[in-house]
Amino acid sequence: MRLIRSLSVIGFFVTGSLVSCNSFGEAGPPLQGTIKGDDPRAAARFQNAKGWEAAGEPKKALKEYRALLKESPADKRAAEAQFREAALLQSLGKQKDAFASYQKFIERHTGNSLFGQAVKQQEAVAHAAAEGAIRTNFLGLKSQLDRKIIVAMLSKVRDNAPRADSAPRAQFKLGQLNEYREEPSLAIAAYERLLDDYPKSSKAPDAQFRIGEILLKQAQGGNLDTANLDRAKSSYQDLLLAYPDSSFSAQAKQRITTIGSRDLQTSYNVAEFYRKKGETDSAIYYYQEVMNGAAPGELKNLASARVAELTQ
Repeated sequence: MRLIRSLSVIGFFVTGSLVSCNSFGEAGPPLQGTIKGDDPRAAARFQNAKGWEAAGEPKKALKEYRALLKESPADKRAAEAQFREAALLQSLGKQKDAFASYQKFIERHTGNSLFGQAVKQQEAVAHAAAEGAIRTNFLGLKSQLDRKIIVAMLSKVRDNAPRADSAPRAQFKLGQLNEYREEPSLAIAAYERLLDDYPKSSKAPDAQFRIGEILLKQAQGGNLDTANLDRAKSSYQDLLLAYPDSSFSAQAKQRITTIGSRDLQTSYNVAEFYRKKGETDSAIYYYQEVMNGAAPGELKNLASARVAELTQ
């Protein structure tokens, strides 16, 4: 029995430990043979906690709820006490502890009427933590919570209810978190997992578009990365193919046009390179590529003039 109790505490996070054992509270799941149902001590603790909450003393209320959970983990009030502990921690801004407390509730009280609220509030805590990290990173500040902790939170939200709408939302937030922390490879991997696991979710078109945006950003600069341009173009084309009615469709089409223009500019630059080296045939080949693909305008006129000059 000690082994079962230890595993339930140690196995809180498959993806990584959020906090030390003390942060999850001292009370473990009820042991066989200790069920009391309606403990007078628990009733007193519960009433005291409610009174402190009403009096605007959340820390004193927390102390009572925690005492109840430690002394009477199988009491009929334990589920609500666990939920109230999590809610109070959330209200106090203790995101890590609140998340862990909601997780205890989710694992131990699946049939309770407060279960749906616990899942929803746990998701809110994880997303708030992620938004805080994104915001502080944008401002050049250090987030209160380590990135690994936030990743573990979002992963747990996703895995707690893999068929619920909360799962793709959490996965998308993982992509955003990595993107804003300037981890493009991790961000793309997170968005791709969303597309693989939740292709019909409302977040899927957004994820597909974000992949294209990341690749396009990587290709920007003095030296165009044509491989990333091609990948970005493919990502936008995939968006139009899979989600033609998406709100991102118009932007995707604009990006494809922009990439096409950049490709043609690159071809013109290559043609100029060969012309200056005296490799006429190669230069003409790339000038003609510009002439065939460019819309009427300056670039097409320049390419046409070069071909005329080289073929005289």
